[in-house]
Amino acid sequence: MALWGNKDSKTASGTIAIANTGVVTGTSTAFTTQAKVGNYILADGVDFEIVSITSNTVAKVIMGKNNGNGTVTVVSSGTSYTLSEKPAFVAHESAGSASGVHGDSNKVYGVAVGELTAGGDNVTEVSVATGGSLYAEAPAVTFTGGGGSGAAATATISGGKVTSIAVTNAGSSYETVPTVAIAAPVLTIATSAVNTTTETISQSLLIPANTFTTSGALEVVTRVSKTGTAGGVSIKVYKNTTNSLTGATQIATLGSPLGNTNLFAQGIKTFRINSNTLTGLALNVSSLNDFVSGTSAALSTTFTTSVDNYIIFTLALVSTADSANVSMVRITKSI
Repeated sequence: MALWGNKDSKTASGTIAIANTGVVTGTSTAFTTQAKVGNYILADGVDFEIVSITSNTVAKVIMGKNNGNGTVTVVSSGTSYTLSEKPAFVAHESAGSASGVHGDSNKVYGVAVGELTAGGDNVTEVSVATGGSLYAEAPAVTFTGGGGSGAAATATISGGKVTSIAVTNAGSSYETVPTVAIAAPVLTIATSAVNTTTETISQSLLIPANTFTTSGALEVVTRVSKTGTAGGVSIKVYKNTTNSLTGATQIATLGSPLGNTNLFAQGIKTFRINSNTLTGLALNVSSLNDFVSGTSAALSTTFTTSVDNYIIFTLALVSTADSANVSMVRITKSI
């Protein structure tokens, strides 16, 4: 029980009406399970103490101690309300016992430290049901709805998944549970262009360790833009355990879809990951997507899922009079 009950609101469903006789008539209420004799009802800004509960929809109250215990104030039908475990009084004893102990511990009301910021009208915790995948950085957490405001939280990630969410601001005045939204993994957007005929990294994206714990599919979407019409551009995809071409293994060839006059291209490549092995189309199959056929054996290379892996995108121009960049990449994991 929290001191005065102002931090110990309880679930209160439905609406109520209160007659001047103290009879409470509920609509869609659950007094027998949600309330107890001695609890307080707050409706229209007035405190009422529950003295009896007849059923889920019928109870009886008196005016709260802070309202003078006078005639019961009438509350009109359809009024929302809250319940709390507010104590009727705080007793104090000053007489000491022979052993020097003062007061009666059975007559002291206090507040648990854990209840100082916890209550029925604010957000106390957020549980993670599904951790998602491919998170390279902690995503934003937002709260909407519920009738309240001010709640805030931060997410923690491990192995590309959201593992926990810590409430940093409990907010206030929430009447129902708010909706919690976790931002999707961020698309990586290139900010610099390549204008060399030497193969150069234009973009890369991290797949954190343990993103794949079993078999699955990896879909890679690539968008390339070019300025200038002097020549084309070659596009390749690699994988590596570091963000570097040193020691990298090529896993896809998107070819040269941007000829002299083409300025935009987007491709999709899909890979299978199983037992620490990545498979896909043979490297001599040059296309923007996998909707092709060929006579070459499929690509197969080691992909250790227990460590970080980078998917790296490179460009090489035919003419330095042009420039190009991987303007967007997206990686999606599926089963």
